[in-house]
Amino acid sequence: MFQNIKKSWEDFFSLKMLILNLMPTIIGVVLWSLLLLYFSDQILAGMEYFLPKSWQNLSNDSGFFASIGGFFIKVFLYVLLGFFIIILTIIGNMFISIFYTPIVISYLRKKYYLDISIHSFGGIKTSILYFLKCLGWFVLFVIILSPLFFIPFVGFFAILIPHFLFFKNTMLFDIGSSILSQSQYDLFLSKNKIKNYQITLISYLFSLIPIFNFFVTLLQTIIIARYILDKKIEGNC
Repeated sequence: MFQNIKKSWEDFFSLKMLILNLMPTIIGVVLWSLLLLYFSDQILAGMEYFLPKSWQNLSNDSGFFASIGGFFIKVFLYVLLGFFIIILTIIGNMFISIFYTPIVISYLRKKYYLDISIHSFGGIKTSILYFLKCLGWFVLFVIILSPLFFIPFVGFFAILIPHFLFFKNTMLFDIGSSILSQSQYDLFLSKNKIKNYQITLISYLFSLIPIFNFFVTLLQTIIIARYILDKKIEGNC
């Protein structure tokens, strides 16, 4: 696994992959910079609306202790806003990755896996529909778990867990369907459940690094594609 990640880093910094990653990165930076520039006040106001009533009263009260409490509430809201932006950035980058996944797989195959035959199923349209389906489930879970968001520490896990599952399912399907046939993909999922969680969790953790999360989806695509190609060689799919 760690050998996979080491080689994936090397591929990530190759000229071809850097060029491929340039446009998604520019789109992500421009999009979220504009959203923050023009809508940060409205977003924060909306988040304050969902705060517990006692927190809202504390923010509106005057006095020394109330002002200290209000300051910490503001800090918490900005941290939560930054966390949401990271999550949304990952989702946007994952959607864009659907379009360059075949290019990444072709690059890896020509460089390392010439003897492997590719039996893909579906296509970009199928991956987009699956992405939207998983996104719908993710949004539903976020709505259900939203009362937990304002509990310190617990709130972050209430977002992270459903988002990781969204990441895992979407990335495995997008990349797996570009390498394996339907029957091979089903076998791959059933035979490698624990390892699928391990490799996708390690890949997912990279995307929680601020700023780097604008660039990292390509690296995650390379890591998971290498992993599936290796499993194909081993006969585990």
